[in-house]
Amino acid sequence: MHRTTRIKITELNPNLICPLCVGYFIDATTIVECLHSFCKTCIVGFLETNKFCPRCDVQVHKTRPLLSIRSDKTLQDIVYKLVPGLFKDEMKRRRDFYAVNPTASGTNGSSEDRGEVTEEEKRIISDDEIISLSIEFHDRNRSEKKPLNCQDTDKEKPNSKRFLRCPAVMTVTHLAKFLRSKMDIPCNYRIEVLYDSEPLKDYYTLMDIAYIYTWRRNGPLPLQYRVQPTCKRLKLSQPTVLAQSDGMNTNPNSESESLSDKASSPVNLPSSSSPLPSPVPDSPAPTTVPHLSGTVSCPLAPLASSHKLTVTENSYRPSNGGPRAENGGS
Repeated sequence: MHRTTRIKITELNPNLICPLCVGYFIDATTIVECLHSFCKTCIVGFLETNKFCPRCDVQVHKTRPLLSIRSDKTLQDIVYKLVPGLFKDEMKRRRDFYAVNPTASGTNGSSEDRGEVTEEEKRIISDDEIISLSIEFHDRNRSEKKPLNCQDTDKEKPNSKRFLRCPAVMTVTHLAKFLRSKMDIPCNYRIEVLYDSEPLKDYYTLMDIAYIYTWRRNGPLPLQYRVQPTCKRLKLSQPTVLAQSDGMNTNPNSESESLSDKASSPVNLPSSSSPLPSPVPDSPAPTTVPHLSGTVSCPLAPLASSHKLTVTENSYRPSNGGPRAENGGS
């Protein structure tokens, strides 16, 4: 079975920390020659007096090393999303700096450089953020027909959707427990939360869902749920119960042996000394079989074959070999 391992942020720190300032990457910049990354201010200041990579001593450029470095937006976005509060604190420091030094703000600087980008615009979700979501019952038939007549289906059930405000760190398990308590769903039913008709893992947080499915904050996070019974495995044993109750045997050799046993067994002879009940003659299989029952009565066919062998060996022996069955004339 597939298991998901959750690791701590400290285990990823070697890949998120600049080796020059020993802090998390800010404006991550990568050297083209060796693909080592640093903070922009750190590597620019280092290459003013050196032409080699500070980690592997590879020559960056003979004369103009600043031409061999590139801004790494992807790495910086990963750092902002993994480290809680880093983006918010960095934007605040930039705004405070330019508030004290208004002349330092150049016209070529972007809004992010000036600290004017919010977390919503950057699509960064913090741990302490409250996420708005909508939850509704997942109707499979209705979802398939919705593109044909979208407006009519929306008017049929105007109150089927509920809106919630939940912490970003709330998991799918917590949401399922909330739904179970609100709707009094029995414990023998399982609640499954979905996004766009796709089941979600129980350990997913709302923050994970927003990042995985690229939620753009243009509305509440749309979620669905469905309720399914948890006792489906009982249906797997139903064909076995039917086969046993009908006395079916797929092996041709065992079937011929059972027929020979029936031919040689004294079904019609009365027996008063046999401790077991006499076997029942061949009769049509029962038409009704109990379904989903905890215990099923023992099938007749296997019991009859073993039963006949016992009677043949113990009760009906030749007259010269020992006692014979007491049936009147012997």
